[in-house]
Amino acid sequence: MRSAAAEPLSARGIGFPLAALATSAAATDAATESVAAQVRRTLAAAVDDADHVFVNGASRISASFEAVETVRSVLTILEQQLVVVTLLRDVVDRGLNVASGSGTGMQPLADCALVVAPYSIGGEQVGTVGVLGPTRMNYPQALAAVAVVGQRLGHRLSEG
Repeated sequence: MRSAAAEPLSARGIGFPLAALATSAAATDAATESVAAQVRRTLAAAVDDADHVFVNGASRISASFEAVETVRSVLTILEQQLVVVTLLRDVVDRGLNVASGSGTGMQPLADCALVVAPYSIGGEQVGTVGVLGPTRMNYPQALAAVAVVGQRLGHRLSEG
């Protein structure tokens, strides 16, 4: 279903402001419309909440840690939106792109590293893109990924 929905959603979303996708017309097939409706709900909620966090890949993080209790602690932190927002702000406010282990300031994340990059609209920083993973992650790759996503996100949001 995901690949069937990707093409019509891309056709209605790429090159257009996010608001256009949030109000786009219904798809012709039910599976695609189900995915499009979820995208529209998510976008509408994002507009309503200035301090929001999108967490994706939480189930894959479990494969990165050997201890079940570590996974449980990390996932518990990720479920607490205010804690995640505070952590991201703290790292960015300290002028860092990487916080590793105790540098995150949170004991449950002692075996983790956070790689962040802010994104801007019209020269004003409006958000942060980040990757949370094990301290043994590939830092150059993670830094490059958040930098590219941050730049592209800022550019796309500036267009619309």
